[in-house]
Amino acid sequence: MRQPAATFGLAMICALVAGCGSSIGNAESITPTRTMIPRPLVERELPELLLSPDEINVTMGTTGMALTGSQTALSDSSADMAPIECLAVDAAAEAPVYAGSGYSASRDESLNNGDDFTHYLKQAVVVFPLVEKAQAFFDASAQQWPQCRYYTHLQSGTEWVPGPITNADGVLSVVATQQHARAGGWACGRALALRNNVIVDINTCAANPGDSAVRVATQIADNVSARW
Repeated sequence: MRQPAATFGLAMICALVAGCGSSIGNAESITPTRTMIPRPLVERELPELLLSPDEINVTMGTTGMALTGSQTALSDSSADMAPIECLAVDAAAEAPVYAGSGYSASRDESLNNGDDFTHYLKQAVVVFPLVEKAQAFFDASAQQWPQCRYYTHLQSGTEWVPGPITNADGVLSVVATQQHARAGGWACGRALALRNNVIVDINTCAANPGDSAVRVATQIADNVSARW
């Protein structure tokens, strides 16, 4: 018996493509999956990666965090450091640390929660033209950070001792504690995260910063991943 032409045509299509069920009316749906390599991010996207003050309040467990400064150029605090090898452990987004790395642009913001602040954050994102260059910078940092055992801020005369360095889940981190600090203590967390062609560079300070730098870095890294 001859089949109608329309039915025959549909049957031929089912024979040529994946996903048709045993009957045309009950064909199984196919859920698409991401198979492409993420596209590299560009400079104009950097500001949108950073966390808002409200997000920072939640992550750092405080209130009143407000922007005190932002810039599109890396800082240079090397004149206030001894030894200079500890600059990367002490501060985020420092020009001497990134020298020769091949980065193409940066954006950073500093925030605290008032005149007599109890919490401080510097959040920075640094973009590289190639993922491989960002990976090389991260790998070099993982080798260099452990060389810092003790350092001094020359202007204030404060002395700092870094704790154990952790490199896990794509995040390099450490907490440095100020020696002979004011009552209640003072310490600063550092975190460096790699995601796509972006380095996330974070510095958080408080009496007990805990893993706040890691949590901020991870949130920003997730923002990077969300931008396909």
